[in-house]
Amino acid sequence: MPIQPRVLRVELAVHAHATEDPARVRQALLNLVPEAIRGRVRLEESVVEGHYSNPIRRIVARLEGPEAEEFLRGLASRLDEAERKVLRFMLESRYDEKSGRFYLRLGKQDAYLGEVRFVDGDDVVHVVIVLRGSPRLEKAMKVLEELGLLG
Repeated sequence: MPIQPRVLRVELAVHAHATEDPARVRQALLNLVPEAIRGRVRLEESVVEGHYSNPIRRIVARLEGPEAEEFLRGLASRLDEAERKVLRFMLESRYDEKSGRFYLRLGKQDAYLGEVRFVDGDDVVHVVIVLRGSPRLEKAMKVLEELGLLG
C-alpha cells in the first residue's frame, strides 16, 4: 500500500487587477513553483468584480499529494534563515487546526522577481497548505519541519 502524503494539497491564488498585466501576474505565481513540476501546473482563471465594479482576474493553481510536498520542499529551499524564523513565528496564528489549513501570504512583486518573502498586505500570492487529517499544531509543525520549511 502506498504511503499517504502528509500534505493533501497546496493552493496558490493571486489577483490581477485591471491596471496589471495578467501575464506578469501568472508568471509571478508560476515563479513560486519548482521548475521540475511547473509544466504540470494548470492555472484556473475567473473574473470577479472589485469594490468599485472593476474587473479582477483571480488566478489559481492547485497541487496535490506528492506535487504539493515537492512544492513545499522547493519553497523551503528558497527561504533564508530569517524567513524560516518569520514562518515559525507566524505558524500559530496562521494555522487552523479544525481544517488542517495553514495560510501564507507571499509578496506578489517578490515572486515576479523570483524571490520568496512573507508579507502582510493586499498585493500578495495567497498560499493555502492543507494537511492530511487536520493535525494539532505540534504535529503540523513537525510535518513542516520534515519538509524543510522550519529551521
